Amino acid sequence: MDRRAEGDLLERKIDVCFGHVDVDGDGFFDEADVLAMAARIIAHQHIPIDSEPAVGLFKSYQEFMHNILQHLDFDGDGRVSPEEWRKGIIGVFGDQPEQFDVLFRPLAEAIWRVCDRDGDGTVNAEEFLCFQKAMGSSPENRQLAFEKLDVNGDGSLSVDEILSAYREYYTSRDPQARGNWLYGDVWDTAVPGAAAKAGL
Repeated sequence: MDRRAEGDLLERKIDVCFGHVDVDGDGFFDEADVLAMAARIIAHQHIPIDSEPAVGLFKSYQEFMHNILQHLDFDGDGRVSPEEWRKGIIGVFGDQPEQFDVLFRPLAEAIWRVCDRDGDGTVNAEEFLCFQKAMGSSPENRQLAFEKLDVNGDGSLSVDEILSAYREYYTSRDPQARGNWLYGDVWDTAVPGAAAKAGL
């Protein structure tokens, strides 16, 4: 990972994430994107669409979108632009990390309940790589992210470890933070867009 200015690192992480959440590639994050993202995660984890974790994920994504619009939709058009996303995420969460748990943690927990298919409290390499594929990460970044986050090399990640990494990704300006690697190398310029995702 390119060790650039701390502020640039956080901005880059937020920009990379927008490329993931804008599922349809129209340049905005809206309700259609959150429903599509939930469906992609569920499909890549091969769990029934009507299962309790899947239903919970749809509900959490909808609640997340409602809250995000309240905090980030500065022009009130019912969607979030890349500029609103960056300004809002950094302003609300980057400068107030305690706010992350209020809005992001419920969604993160719902995501990892879906990923932890066997319910053992950990996410193994296959489950994690399926999540990364759903997010549109390149094969190289999927593997890199797992290797960086699996600090003890036991081939699995605890849900708490992943939630901690999630929090660091969205709030930390520390270039050494483990969570920076949640989606692989954030300085990789080949971040996939909607067209690339469609071919996964």
